[in-house]
Amino acid sequence: MKESTFKWMKRILVDWNISRIIRMVFGIGLCVMGITSKEYVITLFGALLMFQGIFNLSCCGAGGCSVSNDKRQVYKDIIKPYKPKK
Repeated sequence: MKESTFKWMKRILVDWNISRIIRMVFGIGLCVMGITSKEYVITLFGALLMFQGIFNLSCCGAGGCSVSNDKRQVYKDIIKPYKPKK
């Protein structure tokens, strides 16, 4: 087998966490519900969640939802720090 095949197999089989399991469970549930009620938009959404669960992807991509680590103080000149009297 090719090295890229092993890479994808490792990505699918390793590092299962709670968010990945929840995406899979909801995806399977939505697919079953969509197929039984013949609502194919729900089935498509369930398939998207299952795809994200299988390949450990999210809507944010690679760190797209991360919070900036900017340490600047926005209201430094307006709000004075509290200094208790001794």
